[in-house]
Amino acid sequence: MPRSPAELAERLARPASVSAVLRRLPLPCLQTAEALVALGPPTTRAELAQLLDAREGERAVGLDTALQALAGQALAWADDEGRLHCVPVLAQIWPSALGLEPPLAELLAEATSEELRAMLALLRLRVPVAKQQRLETLTEHFADRAWVASVVAGAPPGVGPLLEESSHSGVALKALAVSASGETGRAARWARERGLLVRAHHGYGPARMPAEVTLALRGPSWHAPFDPRPPEPELVEVSAAEVERETVSAATTFGAQAASVLAECAARPPVLLKTGGVGPRELSRLGKQTQCSEAVVRLVLECAFAAGLLVGAGDSAPTRAAVKGGPRRTVAPSKRAPDPESGGGLLTVTEAYDAWAARDPAGQLAELTLAWWTLPFTPTASQDRDGKSWPALISRPASPSCRHARRGVLTAAGRLPAEHGAARSAGLGRLAAWHRPLVDRLPQDSTPFALVIHEAELLGQVARGTLSPLGAALTAQSPEQPDALLDCARGLLPAAAERARLGTDLTAVVAGPPTAALAALLDAAAEREARGTASVWRFTPTSVRRALDLGRTPQALAQELAEVSAAGGGIEQLPQPLAYLITDTARRHGRIRVLEPGSVLHGSDPGLLAELAAHRKLTALRLRLLAPTVLLSAADPETTLTALRAEGYAPVAEGHDGTVQVERAPAERPAALPAQRLAPTRAARPAPSTGELRALARRLQNAPDTREPSQGEVDERTAQTAKALAVRAQQLTPSAIRRLASAIRFDQTVTIAYQSPSGDRTMRTLSELEFDPPFLYAWCHLSDGQQEFALSRIQDVLPARG
Repeated sequence: MPRSPAELAERLARPASVSAVLRRLPLPCLQTAEALVALGPPTTRAELAQLLDAREGERAVGLDTALQALAGQALAWADDEGRLHCVPVLAQIWPSALGLEPPLAELLAEATSEELRAMLALLRLRVPVAKQQRLETLTEHFADRAWVASVVAGAPPGVGPLLEESSHSGVALKALAVSASGETGRAARWARERGLLVRAHHGYGPARMPAEVTLALRGPSWHAPFDPRPPEPELVEVSAAEVERETVSAATTFGAQAASVLAECAARPPVLLKTGGVGPRELSRLGKQTQCSEAVVRLVLECAFAAGLLVGAGDSAPTRAAVKGGPRRTVAPSKRAPDPESGGGLLTVTEAYDAWAARDPAGQLAELTLAWWTLPFTPTASQDRDGKSWPALISRPASPSCRHARRGVLTAAGRLPAEHGAARSAGLGRLAAWHRPLVDRLPQDSTPFALVIHEAELLGQVARGTLSPLGAALTAQSPEQPDALLDCARGLLPAAAERARLGTDLTAVVAGPPTAALAALLDAAAEREARGTASVWRFTPTSVRRALDLGRTPQALAQELAEVSAAGGGIEQLPQPLAYLITDTARRHGRIRVLEPGSVLHGSDPGLLAELAAHRKLTALRLRLLAPTVLLSAADPETTLTALRAEGYAPVAEGHDGTVQVERAPAERPAALPAQRLAPTRAARPAPSTGELRALARRLQNAPDTREPSQGEVDERTAQTAKALAVRAQQLTPSAIRRLASAIRFDQTVTIAYQSPSGDRTMRTLSELEFDPPFLYAWCHLSDGQQEFALSRIQDVLPARG
């Protein structure tokens, strides 16, 4: 937290802070800011309006709105005399704003007095005595666009075309850096002698055209681009009821798909690639088993991983080889450590998944949607800029643009006229691009924001081309309304179904998402055939046998199915074909028993045992008939059971005490990872509440406006350290350099923003600092170990966190 107004102002003016704000601003604000930089503050509103052609009407109102927005973000403001200023960092963001070079005064700052005298003489202007007065005379005349145009009009042949082309493209100026002969060279020399072109004082590099000359040559009809009105996509009429129906349908479908994908991960964990992530083969398998597209599978996996529902084999807390005071060797954490026996390990569900699966559909959807909202990348993006496909759940650098893209899409959808939606996603994408023009475009996007819009539609955030009730609730989610999305989802989505319609065709149909208990029962006793807004299961001899293998008796299975039947009643109300199937399967179930020690098979039917001994396809078991009702298998019990079941028999495993062993998959789950272990760059920092911001504002209002000591006010050793830091830590502002130098000098604790080689940005509190360029060695409180930090990767230095 900033401790004084001066520190707050310094932080707001940092390049990172300004860039973060610009990503959230719409196109007119960016165009206004660029125009301010091009005019060179301070300037007047009239000059700005003239440049943007916004002197009256709707465009003038748009300019006022843009200036108010810039002032609200501390990017631009008006002084007491009405002159407009902007933060200096904007000049770094737009070094050639509107294609304009710096003004004449800046380009001629290093010119000698004699060079200025020669220019004035050639232009037939009065030549003052002092250098500063000569420069002021030139800038005063160059500010008169009509005068500049007259000078160019009276130039020798070749000068006008050269300058005209350069004023719009700058191509000719770059060519002059390597070519200064012939007619072009003579024209450029004539222009340079009169200040219409300026080359660097050392004489190298391309010639530069002063901003005043460029504007004069572009003519009075030229104006900087300014689009105060957003683009108008093709609209279609949609009622609130239609939007709600579409929202419920999309959200219910995605919830069912997510439950299916995660249930498949729990039953058969995907194998991770040795290089990390879920490869195309596993993605295809998951899609085939759950009847989901690859985009849906990727979206579910990424959101579930971010929510802590999935974990890769080898996940562990970062381990460090150093102890306090020991050597500075760091063992980097491996998020998915390769398993030599099973490729890259398995992607398994965590304990948090069990809690998620037990929630109602609204709770499941809200948890995954909130994870999507904060992901620092687009989960369904599967290709890089070279068109190469990458796996799901692969580590990739965080991109703030992705979060802004989602907000831009929902903002655009929410600004459409009431009861209207965009007819096509391309139109909505263009509108979103107006609201967030600085957001990066994805290589797979055929139209702006295509992937993000598709994700929003899958999650029910956008429906029928407009903002859905769920989307409105998501944008309203805040510390003051932490359950806005959950409450909305519960008001829209149907509750989980607790009953199924059991048919005479041996099917079970559940309308809507089933409860976890109902899904577990039907998945155990039947084969799922369809998923979505309605799920369908089919009972088969194999599926019923599986339920009996899990320890249910025929009577218990029939009773459980009767209790969830929509028809109600007792066992006698079960459809007759289903009751017959359970009875017939139970009659055969357990007639063959497998004893674990030595894989002994025994049963009460001698003919059946003799049949097994003579079965050709069971020869691999090397069965021996020890007695009319006893067989011995050379294979272990699991292999024997599998082989017998593959041939249509229904054996059961038997324990040492003669009781039937229940074959139940262990329910052990890996523990959910702590937040810092899941993925440092995937979780967004919680936004402060309005109350916290107001409390901070009150503290700053009452705090003394202190400033940090200047370079001359610190001791010589600290000054030398700061000077060395400035050479290596070029991302740091002067105040951050002084803070770090002071911490090194006086053994203070500080917090740094550090970017790893992979692009991840973390906040680390450091103590016991040792400065050894190009590295900073320190005890890292986050990893609880000694580490080295490249000075070039330190992005900020802040007072130590409590």
